[in-house]
Amino acid sequence: MESTVLSACLLLLLLGWGDGAVLPPDVLDTAPEPSMVELIQLFQDFMSRFNKTYSNPEEQHRRLLIFRQNLATARALEEAGQGLAQFGVTRFSDLTEEEFRAQLLSPMPGHTLRPAAQSPSKPAPPSCDWRKAGAVTPAKDQGLCGSCWAFAAVANIESLWFIRHQDLYNLSVQQVLDCSRLQVACGGGFPWDAFTVAWMYGLTQEEQYPYIGCQSLCKSGHQAVASIKIFQFLSSDEKKLAAHIATRGPVTVGINANLLQFYVEGIITKNMTCHCNPEEINHAVLLVGYGLAPEKKTPYWIVKNSWGPEWGEEGFFRIYRGGNACGIASLPVTAMVHEGAFDAAIESCPP
Repeated sequence: MESTVLSACLLLLLLGWGDGAVLPPDVLDTAPEPSMVELIQLFQDFMSRFNKTYSNPEEQHRRLLIFRQNLATARALEEAGQGLAQFGVTRFSDLTEEEFRAQLLSPMPGHTLRPAAQSPSKPAPPSCDWRKAGAVTPAKDQGLCGSCWAFAAVANIESLWFIRHQDLYNLSVQQVLDCSRLQVACGGGFPWDAFTVAWMYGLTQEEQYPYIGCQSLCKSGHQAVASIKIFQFLSSDEKKLAAHIATRGPVTVGINANLLQFYVEGIITKNMTCHCNPEEINHAVLLVGYGLAPEKKTPYWIVKNSWGPEWGEEGFFRIYRGGNACGIASLPVTAMVHEGAFDAAIESCPP
């Protein structure tokens, strides 16, 4: 690892900051804590932790400046989080906002909501977490393919199939990419594009059709282990949405994911959501439950992401529940899977 990470003194010299050199004006103008030496150490740790290398010293210099500005952004977000959320260094900390959006997010412009399905008549219980029932697979990593729409839909089917049949499968996202009718599946899509594939072909297991992070030809001959009857749009009323999740299972939603670039853990609070326009839906995720934090009695959603288990809270995050925070209730949609034996279904979500 020493060959890929420069020492603090050497990096200072390469960047012109050693031996009494004057810091560049753009750094001086915006340089809060940490100190420059501490910043270099943080950047080294970041490079080592996420195995980052750069083509030349100039590019490393540029990434350090981006890293530094992103630390300031993360610090401001954490201050706005009122102690309930932690923002800091993630594997995306050397990316500009534009690069982060281009590499990880998939804008969903022009979506039209269809009539929502009828919601459960009973009010939602105080809390729900389908992970406690074993109904949620570990978070997966979409990589640099804009396939969140497929991951969020497949995760929905995985959970619903378990709730109805007591069989938890890691289903193939790659099958969805390859067999969808999208010309550029890694360029983004809608969850119902994935549901259509599941309806037409059924879904096989991940181990039979592994993820490669790019679109290829649709392969036939794999045994389907899960299928769906239809998909349906749900009400954007968050009380009704919670009731649906508690009684019927996780739901796929869209979200403005701009705040997630530096998310580490905790609850993204209501007063932070001014940083994420709810009209700009650019990422698909899965609501797996909800709760109420004792601190300041903050209601929140529990959300499964597709950036791997090392990101966030083992691949999950929590965000304020109420007021359509970051657009999270704008586009709820779910599959309906084929029913199993009556006595196999799980009737309620664990609190």
